Amino acid sequence: MGEPLVGDGLAGLASADDLAQLYRLFLGRAAEPGVLAGAQPRPLHELAGEMAASDEINQCVLHALVQQRPLPHQAFDDTVLNGLADWLDAHLPGGGESQGDPALRGTTAAVLSRLYGHPQVARWLLAAHGSLFTQALVELAALRRAGPHRFDGKIEFANRDFISGWALDLSGRQTRLQLEVRRGDQVVASALAVSFRPDIHQRLGGHGLVGFRARWHPARFTPGESIELRLHDASTGALIGAPYRYANSCVDQLTVAQLLAKEFDEIKQRLDALAGMVPQALGYAAFPLAHFDLYRRVRRVPPPPWMAVSAADGPPLHTTVLIDAEGAGPQAVRLSIERLREQHARPHWQACVVGGDPAVREAASALAAADPRITVLPSLEEAGPLTLALASKPDAWLLLLQAGELLDAHALAWLAQAAAQVPAPCLVYWDEDRVEHRGKALPQRQARHVDPILRSAFDADAMLELNVVGTSFAARAAAVADALAALARHPRDGIHPLARDERERLVWALHGLGRLSHVPHFLLTRSEQTAADEPLGASRLVARIEPAALQPLLPTAWQGRAWQRQPDAIAGGLPKPVVHWQPRAPEAVLSVLIPTRDHGELVRQCVDSLRALAAQAQALDIVIADNGSTDASTLSYLAEAQAGGRLRVLRIDEPFNWSRLNNRLAEAAHGDRLLFLNNDTCMLTRGWDHALRGLLERPDVGAVGARLLYEDLSIQHAGIVFGFEGFVGHEAVERQPDDPQALFDSQLTRQVSGVTGAFLACRRDVFASVGGFDDERLGVTFNDVDWCLRVTQAGLKVLYAPALSLVHYESKSRGFDFMNLAKQQRADHEREQLLQKHPAAFAADPFRHPAISGWVHGEKSLN
Repeated sequence: MGEPLVGDGLAGLASADDLAQLYRLFLGRAAEPGVLAGAQPRPLHELAGEMAASDEINQCVLHALVQQRPLPHQAFDDTVLNGLADWLDAHLPGGGESQGDPALRGTTAAVLSRLYGHPQVARWLLAAHGSLFTQALVELAALRRAGPHRFDGKIEFANRDFISGWALDLSGRQTRLQLEVRRGDQVVASALAVSFRPDIHQRLGGHGLVGFRARWHPARFTPGESIELRLHDASTGALIGAPYRYANSCVDQLTVAQLLAKEFDEIKQRLDALAGMVPQALGYAAFPLAHFDLYRRVRRVPPPPWMAVSAADGPPLHTTVLIDAEGAGPQAVRLSIERLREQHARPHWQACVVGGDPAVREAASALAAADPRITVLPSLEEAGPLTLALASKPDAWLLLLQAGELLDAHALAWLAQAAAQVPAPCLVYWDEDRVEHRGKALPQRQARHVDPILRSAFDADAMLELNVVGTSFAARAAAVADALAALARHPRDGIHPLARDERERLVWALHGLGRLSHVPHFLLTRSEQTAADEPLGASRLVARIEPAALQPLLPTAWQGRAWQRQPDAIAGGLPKPVVHWQPRAPEAVLSVLIPTRDHGELVRQCVDSLRALAAQAQALDIVIADNGSTDASTLSYLAEAQAGGRLRVLRIDEPFNWSRLNNRLAEAAHGDRLLFLNNDTCMLTRGWDHALRGLLERPDVGAVGARLLYEDLSIQHAGIVFGFEGFVGHEAVERQPDDPQALFDSQLTRQVSGVTGAFLACRRDVFASVGGFDDERLGVTFNDVDWCLRVTQAGLKVLYAPALSLVHYESKSRGFDFMNLAKQQRADHEREQLLQKHPAAFAADPFRHPAISGWVHGEKSLN
């Protein structure tokens, strides 16, 4: 089969011993005695190629890897595995190299990595087994990382609050395991195995500190759905023990009385919320998103300011509405045209209905016969000349609409308001929702508004993951013509540049031509008549254009920089991946700066998680500021870790001043990339240093923050929000990472007003130019807010990056300020100092929708 391998690999005829080794390598078993005895001499590469393409390797080896089942090779003892490694050295040069500890050379994972890493063998396997082989390589890499560890343990119990069990490394290489509980690829809980288990200690020996208990939230999964939970070692990804099935049924775990109490409590909460919405309270009440329909009925879209002072037509604006009727029915076209005719302030508009089946074109033609402002175009190809004709008119705009989408009666008036802004925008977009009827059997029932999409100021980073503009927007006709020309230079086969599937690229092309302006009102509603082949929710907006197709349209600062979208392990229940930027200098020194006073176990856990999950652990410069530790175990650990080269210790015996400690740490750092990190954190992201370097290499980025989670993996920090309760607060606190609203905040890489100093990264040159933390006026609190404000004022971005996720045991080492009068007084004083330094900064957040309430904790609500 195929051609002989390059060089001397598998050259010549196979001996009986060669054939036996091929069976062990490819199939994980010994060859039948009769096969060896009666085998005719055949070229080695032909036998290897046949085995690589066989059904047996597909079912017994590759599927076992992907499904994380035991491999047949694991039945071999060390003598056989070392023999296979020797045979590979002699017969298959150029394969995957054995790296790291020489003791790993004779392991199953190392042998298979050597075999599958050879270019020709990999081509055989890929041609025969496709994506199965690709997935198997991922699982093999995880198995390889586990190395010689011998894990034992299991999940013993799970209820609505906790998952508990035990785990240990029998090899002794890890004394305290950082664990992840996963459902498929999604991490649902994280824990450290540190509780004493006398039963395990008596049975297996060791120190017995192997028990764990992790908080989790099964309520976010479908009630009654069986959930398969798997226990993994966080540093290697290795599976520990058998899967555990959780029924996710409250009935199984609650008494009837408890269920009734729960139901009555929920009813009371709803009544309390409704009571807050009586008419006399509407001026200040916030509406939970669950009551969005009531919000829309009470808070209708207002007219723009110019209509309040003038009864004329307003700013000159001629709008051509391009209605894409592909996949829609005649009624969808009628609804969209009807809403156009209801526009206030007598706007100048014309509508072009494009495409659709014969019934749609017939209905559109009937509408056009009755209204000269309506025309029918058979396809989008006909819209190109129309756009060029409009481009010569300075006040001509093109509004892209899908049949069945309904414009608010003030939509074109607001477009005129936005178009008159200075500087003039080239694109205007808005908020949207969806309308549905309570019962299809009775269409006369009143429709209700659902699925609000609240947008904010345009964010290029967010646009790489989610089409934050949407597929329906308005743009100057001249800008559209220039954007179409740019897209024509980089076409995608068979896709018209005005098609819905190309709107993502059209937005990027327009972004390169001018400003994109957001109107914070619900100017568009998607009806039930829109194309049936599109998802109802925001998942239709997930960015899907490949990086290569987007690259020519991206900002100049991003040109030549590689990036890719990767699944989000923390929010695996959502359809949106997160962007990872590839660093040009992946081995550049990254200084991790951690202040501490005692709490040696926290520091150990933090440092161990950083090193275990780093792509380049040897390039980490971890510096600990020991702020007067007296605990013997902490001092012992710091001395031992420093002697072992895992970190450096800077002794600073003085009163606690977070800003001064971190300024001193920055001075002592060896790297040009700085990460200020709390000691009460635990890294969850594999390859975190790789992702962080990629972001910090971008010249437009001044600071980077991470997604911080409580121990139960609910959100603790997803960016700092200005205007929260009149000051500052954290975004999405206590919400689940895969809450549907996370698509627009906690799962979205985006520019924010600030990030917490618990994880704050920057380049050394930025820290020097902006200045260090204010250690005179803001020694303990709000120093991170002040510093991020100075970064933004310097014209750089402060980015929140959910590609970086950590557990943050919030204030576990320092304690909460409100629990100590002196600390609370100091915090109040520093708050006043911050307000004096930035008196106008905290009225509102420029990166947040103005209608989102800043007075409701946790759940997002609308004012």
